[in-house]
Amino acid sequence: MAHRIYIYNVNTSLTEIHPTYLGEWNYVISPLLLPLFGINLHSKRTQLYANRQGGIELLRKFYNLLVDEYHLQENLKFEQATHKMFEFLDDLPFENFQIDGTDVFNMNEESNNSQCKTWKLEIQEQIQLYLLAIETKNLAVLHPLLETFGYTSFLDLLQTDWVEYGLGYWNPDTYKYHYVETFQENNLYGLKNSNGETILPPTYAQIETFDQGIACVEKNNKFGFINTLGKEIVPCIYDNIQSPFDIYEITPTTDDTLEFQKASIVTTQNKQGLVAIEKNQLLIPTQYEELNHIFANYFNARKNGTYRIINSAKETTFDIESETPFQFEYVNLFFTSQKNTAKRNYYNDNGVLLGEYFENELHQLPNNYFYLKPFKPLKEITIINPRGEKLETEINQIITLSNYQTLAYNKAEKWYLYDCVKQQYLLENTEIQKVNIDYLSNYFQNLYILKTKNGNGIYDASQNNWLLPPNLEYLKIAHLRKQFLKIKVNQGMYYWDGSTQQLSPLYNYISEAINFEEVELLLYAEDTLYYLDEEAKIEKATPAQIGQFNNNKEYLDKSDQEQFKNFYGKWKKQIGQEYLNHFDNDTLYQLGLNLLREDNTEEAIEVFKIGANRNHSEMMTELGIIYTNEEEPQINLDLGLQLFERATALKSKVASNNLGYHYQNGIGRKQDIKKAIEAYQNAGQWGNGLGFGNLGDLYYYGEHVDQDYEKALDYYLKAQKLKYFYSEQLTDIYFQKEEYTKAVSLLKKDYDKEFSPIYYGIMYERGLGGLKENITKAINHYEKALTINNYPYAVQQLLFHYRPDSEYQNTQQFEKWINYAEENEIELDYEQLGINKTEQKTKKSLLNKLFKKKDK
Repeated sequence: MAHRIYIYNVNTSLTEIHPTYLGEWNYVISPLLLPLFGINLHSKRTQLYANRQGGIELLRKFYNLLVDEYHLQENLKFEQATHKMFEFLDDLPFENFQIDGTDVFNMNEESNNSQCKTWKLEIQEQIQLYLLAIETKNLAVLHPLLETFGYTSFLDLLQTDWVEYGLGYWNPDTYKYHYVETFQENNLYGLKNSNGETILPPTYAQIETFDQGIACVEKNNKFGFINTLGKEIVPCIYDNIQSPFDIYEITPTTDDTLEFQKASIVTTQNKQGLVAIEKNQLLIPTQYEELNHIFANYFNARKNGTYRIINSAKETTFDIESETPFQFEYVNLFFTSQKNTAKRNYYNDNGVLLGEYFENELHQLPNNYFYLKPFKPLKEITIINPRGEKLETEINQIITLSNYQTLAYNKAEKWYLYDCVKQQYLLENTEIQKVNIDYLSNYFQNLYILKTKNGNGIYDASQNNWLLPPNLEYLKIAHLRKQFLKIKVNQGMYYWDGSTQQLSPLYNYISEAINFEEVELLLYAEDTLYYLDEEAKIEKATPAQIGQFNNNKEYLDKSDQEQFKNFYGKWKKQIGQEYLNHFDNDTLYQLGLNLLREDNTEEAIEVFKIGANRNHSEMMTELGIIYTNEEEPQINLDLGLQLFERATALKSKVASNNLGYHYQNGIGRKQDIKKAIEAYQNAGQWGNGLGFGNLGDLYYYGEHVDQDYEKALDYYLKAQKLKYFYSEQLTDIYFQKEEYTKAVSLLKKDYDKEFSPIYYGIMYERGLGGLKENITKAINHYEKALTINNYPYAVQQLLFHYRPDSEYQNTQQFEKWINYAEENEIELDYEQLGINKTEQKTKKSLLNKLFKKKDK
């Protein structure tokens, strides 16, 4: 079950609230909407509040930036959705947004109040990035934040179907219908709009809560409906009405969008009927003792003690009657239960009795056909037509798909095709030996690959037409990709394009493409490789493209990959030793990386040498990494560092970081901390988080520089924005600064419990960072910590709590940790443990005074 964040609209004094929630979101606030909560954000206990009007203005500025960045000025869908969203936000009646994250907070041990304050700080930090982006008109500053939400661009997020450019995040009940509130005068109720204007005078004894813009009302002991415009859409003429619900008509074509309308079961003189609310149209007259909704537009109607089915859309009633109510199993399959048997009487949606069967024995086919497949083994399949008659029995196998109006079945080792819409057999004079649909149904309807005595062919069952007549030369026909089919013959292969229904020239081999964005198919002809592009044009592959295909050949299936490898080997021999010079830099670089992954370092070096000669910084860097690796036989430290220096001059972030490492440690170059710091800073500023992290380590551990936790904190946080995380070091720094709430937020991210247990132990023991004091939890965390490392402080505290006369005394555990302490030469206060019963009061805050750390 997903944990939710809820958004409300409230007034400043928190005495009034919009009657419906505005949004219900999973875990986080979308990066599209964060600016909305950027003005006067503050926390009160477990809730966050933000100024509505200021937030809307900031969100508008952000959306204007999105419009300019992605050229959305002419995008009608964007314009309509965002206009509706801002119109809805502007029309909200109260001054503030309320953000309720308690459902998410309850997942964690930290107090809700503390988590709320931390969340506020996180949002405020993020808002600064939005302000910078708006001021500089540059979305790039937001990309690292956006990536934490799983998106590479805001355009991808905007164009996600359900997001609807931002509108999809909001509760439809709030933006589709006008805001109204009821008021009372002389014991009667009326309506006012968001401006406090009366839109419906107080004439009703009761106005129920609005649901999707409709509310039930009572006047003079009669009932009807009103909408949020203050219009009485169903007059108060009924003795009783039920809550509105949706009805819709089931259409024969699955592509049709369902059209819903609100309806209500109404009562007059103890007789029930059905009214369409918006149209105020009586769909079923009030003449039934009981009326119950089955589904869609079908209803159970009881009259004179028996039930029948009514279709409200067609105003038709089934001729059949039953003593028990009708139920439905599928869209067009109804049933009634029987006494003393598990069998049911089944009917189609025309009221035709199909027979008595057990549950789930009948399966749908197109156009009110069904097939019967009994549960008992070795029972054959039976097809039942819309009249309830058995069309065919003793069937061994049936092939049917939801988007096909036709079906295929095998009986007595022969295949048959039948059109359920035209209600006729197809190819009656053709002996069908085999039927294949494969993946065709994803791209075609009623298309079959058929094998006959005359060979394989492609048949369109809906048109009763051979698109590719059977031919004995066609050894195999199979789906290739999208609308393309592959036809294998002795001499090679053809492809058949379903969009044009044309057969290609003959090729030696045809396969799927590697880069689906630009290429549809690969076509092999003798020693030449062609490809079919997106516009169905056949092009000869260039050497650079062949290199790109080679870099991504693993995406091909096994046989296609073998075909490409054979071609590539021959092509390299044909081109000669200089074939690599035909590749562009990107292709060359990817090839080198692939060779490294295959542990083919020698060939990778030759590739990267070409890149280095072209002044390609990434290939220089990769070559430098090989030459500076002591485990490589090709090690050449000086040459490797020269490559790092050349690449750094071209602003390679990786090379600069590596150069910093060598200067810091005096490997291959004289130790020079100033140059190391400069190299790390360049690496970080060019986008390498490891460079910032290495700077953080210098100041955190005080290596070659004065220890400075503030500088370390600054660099670690910069590294974090670039996806390099130093949670253990940051936690330690926050602990030393006594900023325990920030420490807790980092501890939650230690999913593998690599360092957090010792901190949790101390914080539970003292009640720090919003965690309630809990000695039992503290003890558990101390024991977990000691499975990770040797923490003297954890041992001392465990002994203190397990000591004799302690509330948590445990002789066995006490002896265990005494032995542990002696084995590891941990200093103990034996007098305190054995004699002095006064409460231990440790007030040290610096962790390096509390326990021994791991060596770096």
